[in-house]
Amino acid sequence: MEQTRKTLLILLGTFLFVLINIVAVYELSLVLPGSLSGDSSLTYVQFIMQPLALLLIPLALYLFKFPQVSKSVTNPQSYKGFRLWACVRICLLCIPIILNIFFYYIYGEEVGFFYLALILMISIFFIYPTKDRCESERNFGKDKTNQNNEVKP
Repeated sequence: MEQTRKTLLILLGTFLFVLINIVAVYELSLVLPGSLSGDSSLTYVQFIMQPLALLLIPLALYLFKFPQVSKSVTNPQSYKGFRLWACVRICLLCIPIILNIFFYYIYGEEVGFFYLALILMISIFFIYPTKDRCESERNFGKDKTNQNNEVKP
């Protein structure tokens, strides 16, 4: 389980590293923000990113409750299913964060994209891969009785 947790933390750290680099490149004026400022595509991109963020947050939070995913996650034979779906869940939130921050700068600091990225960043706290969370999600949906029909605490 610890190896899976480290993999998830590395994935989350990689996304954070990319995000910080995008912000640093634009804030240090290595690339000037606003290259698409005033472009008519802004409306379309916002129209796509807003519902996408609103759909991906609940999907990421409830991903392990879908029957097919839950069966794969709680498979006692391997941790591969859990690792795969936990990585998918992190990607569901982190990729739109990076896109929103990129659009924030490319459209001339359009604050709507920043707020969407902020909302998505806050939702990462609910899926952050702590040891207890990984173990509880791995055991989610399993029968909590042992062979003597005693309930485990």
